Amino acid sequence: MSENVGAGGMPQNGPKEIGQQPDFRVVQPEYDEKEQKTIFKDVGAVWKNISQKTGKEFYTLKVGKLRLLMFENKKLEQ
Repeated sequence: MSENVGAGGMPQNGPKEIGQQPDFRVVQPEYDEKEQKTIFKDVGAVWKNISQKTGKEFYTLKVGKLRLLMFENKKLEQ
């Protein structure tokens, strides 16, 4: 599923529809002293998207209200 992309090629809406599984979960390790073990708390998620304007893949990372776009680190071809 892809996002709506504006004139700048950047998504305008949030990642995918609510209720769909993210491609990755973002967790934060915390030590539970009561259980004496490390637990992982969900703090965010990452969704794979395709730009409707360029057709290129990118990811959207959401942690709380923070939303970041992630692009593969490729050198531009001249």
